Parts: sequence; C-alpha cells; structure tokens
Amino acid sequence: MARRCKLRKGNSININLENETENNVNQSFQETQELHQNQASNFQGNTSQKTMRYHYECHFIFSPNKIYENGRFMEKPNFDVDFISFFDILDDLKKDCGFDVIKVDKFYYLKADKALSDLDALIEVKNDTDVKNIMDSYKKFPLKPIDIYTLFRDYDILPNGLGDELPAVTVDHTSNQLQNPNATAATGSNTIKRKTRGPTRCLKITQLENGQKLPVEFDEDDQAIGDNATAFVWFLGQTIRSVSCCPLQVKQWNKITDDKLDHMWSTILEKFTFEYSDARKGAIFGYMNALYRYYRHKLKKKYFDSKATYSLHLRNKPKDMDVKDWKYLVNLWTENAFQERSNKNKTNRCKRSMPPYTGTKSFARLRDHMKKKNEKTHSRLELFLESRKRKQGKEIDPISQEAIEKFQQLKKQREEWQISLDDDAMFADVLGPEKNGYVRAYGPGKNITEYFGARPTKI
Repeated sequence: MARRCKLRKGNSININLENETENNVNQSFQETQELHQNQASNFQGNTSQKTMRYHYECHFIFSPNKIYENGRFMEKPNFDVDFISFFDILDDLKKDCGFDVIKVDKFYYLKADKALSDLDALIEVKNDTDVKNIMDSYKKFPLKPIDIYTLFRDYDILPNGLGDELPAVTVDHTSNQLQNPNATAATGSNTIKRKTRGPTRCLKITQLENGQKLPVEFDEDDQAIGDNATAFVWFLGQTIRSVSCCPLQVKQWNKITDDKLDHMWSTILEKFTFEYSDARKGAIFGYMNALYRYYRHKLKKKYFDSKATYSLHLRNKPKDMDVKDWKYLVNLWTENAFQERSNKNKTNRCKRSMPPYTGTKSFARLRDHMKKKNEKTHSRLELFLESRKRKQGKEIDPISQEAIEKFQQLKKQREEWQISLDDDAMFADVLGPEKNGYVRAYGPGKNITEYFGARPTKI
C-alpha cells in the first residue's frame, strides 16, 4: 500500500511500482498529463518553477534490462529552483521519503537528455555543485520533471548487464588487497584505493528535524563557542562552497551582491538560532570572508600551475566545478595585478613562524574550553603554551620550542620573586611587541587598541 506523504508546498502524487521501467513509469503518469499541461504556461512565463519526482525505497537490477524495482514514487510540482540547495532536497527526502543519512543512504539525478537504461544516465548528488549541475542539465527541457533516485547503502549502480557477471571480490584487510580470482597484477585491479577524507557532510545538521535549529553560543567578541560551535563553523564552510549561495565569479568577498549575502544569512538562520546583533552578523560574515579566501586559495594551490599554459589551466578544471566559474578564476589568477599581489603575500607568509597545533579549533573555542575545564580565565601566554602542545612522539618546531623554554624560565624566575612581570609583559619580552593590528594568541575579535586599551607603545 502506498504511503501518503505530506509536503511543505504543492500537491503530492504517490505510486507503488513493482518494477519501475521507463515505459511503465510513463504509463503510470498518464493520469498526471493534464497537470503538466496546465503548468506549461507557468513554466514559459517563470522558468524557476520545476517538478521534482522522487523515486525511493527501491534498488536496481541489471538483467535483462536495468530497472528500478519494488519502489515508491512521489511527485512534487511547483518547486522553486532559483535558490534550491543540497539541503533543500535532503530535507524533502528525509521528511517525505524516509531517507536516512545515518545509514549513508545516497541519491542520484537522471540527466535530462538520458534514459534510465543509459550507462551514464545517473549522477550521484553529494553537494550544492551537483545540484547546480542538475539545473544546468534541465535548462533545455523546461517542461521535463527532475527525476531523483535514492539507493540504500548496500546497493550500487552497475553497468547494464554486469549485475550477474561480476566475479566475487573480497578484501584482505591484512594486506589491503582485493582478492579477485580473475584479476592479474598486470591489470592493476588487485589493489584498493586508499580511503581518504571525503567532503564535509555536516551530519549533525542534516539529521535535524524539519523546523529544528541548533543553538549557538558566542563570547564577548562574537566568536562561536560551546557544543555547537564546530557544527556552526562547518556549516559556514559548506555555505561559502555552495555555488547556489556564494558565487565564485567575483574578485573578492566585498564584491558579492547584497541579495546573495541576504540569502546566505537566511540559510544560516534556517539551521541555527542565536541572539542577533549587527556586530555579531559582521563577525560571522568576517569569518566567512576568511573561509572564502582560504577555499579559493586551496583551489588555486591544487589545480592551478602558474608555469602551465592557458589551455592547460582550463583543462585542469576541478571535477565538480562549472566551466564558466573555473574560466573566471583562471582569468583572475593570470592577471598581472593578481600575480604581483599573490607573490607579495607569499613572501609575507614565509616570514610566519610558530604555527599553532590546534587544528580547526579557534583560539576563542580553546579559551572557552580551558575556562570551563579549569574554572578560571587564562592569559594569552597560557593559550600560547596550550596551543603549541603536540601528541606524544611528535616534535615541535624549533622556534616554538625555543620560545616555550624562555617562557618557562621567566615563569620560574617570577615564582622565585626574581622578576615581577605579568603574562602580557613576558609575552612581549620573548616574542616582541604587537604589530600590524593583530593580537597574537588571541584570534579575531579584538585589535591591539581594543585589547590593551591603547597601543602598547603609548601605555
């Protein structure tokens, strides 16, 4: 018996399908032809309206023909695609189709110009870049509904006809080799690809129920702290990497239009709740600016070789990036003004020393963690020493080690009443005075004047 799904907007059409092939799906949709014809005029006047068709609780079989078997179907008309995101589709699948992220369920879209039986017809959707590719695929087919197919973790999409022909394959965990009786060393099919970290999935956020939000704490400098700070920061990173939220075809963050900034802000407020202030909003956007610059820096470092030719630059496009976005970045990175600024920044970065070993944890979160653990407020000197600790067996860089030894020596002299320096004075004595407006071992939130009340040279 088909399950009736309640939708947030529009009407739903639910069908149970014993064997969902292209022919019988079209036959099942004869009852909805009048609905699509009535929508045609709306689509011609407003191309942002599309129909989504969700196929779920099924699996593929491949012989004699590829079909999506024993599943259910839900149609959702009047779906606004102007600001559609990965999380929008994910929320629909969770709410209406029993999609379970914890079980690593996955979903695919059917290319607009392909049939289900085609080998390259289905593309897995993992992030907002894939969602943008969906919209690009269906631009030439404004009246054609977008088909989404879900799969359980134990099933996969295999080439047509191979479902009954693949030999048994097992993994030898002691040698990390694939044990295939038909594989040979010459083919290279007896090795398994090393498992690496995939894209950020924000499971804590994707598992939220409809309308549920995560509360976020902030310190006096409007920096995120507390239990949900990590999820909040990860979501900000996912937002700036989403082409539907944050455009790539701008020279820098302050060139992003207000409507895009408003959309990013509303996206944040859909998932999180916190006390609002203009200063807090500015601090959040300031952090997103830093994430945005770092994201583009990683793209340039990984895919752009300054010594390569222009044609090679264009060919070395990231897999999930739109061609126009990549071409814009390549043109930006090859400008003489940009290269001069990049070389200058590279020289300045080489002068930096004593990196912290806290990973993605900010100084604000480290300060909050130490305060809750020790029930007292800690100085910059104590934060510096805490952030330069490494796991047992790993070495600390020589410059940091030398500074730590000097700090420990001064602290010992103070305990013996040989000197009367406070922590900030010892910090300046070992590492020198602050400069360039940045307060070391503190993080964003305060500049030199705000932290000291005046510039140290004028105190």
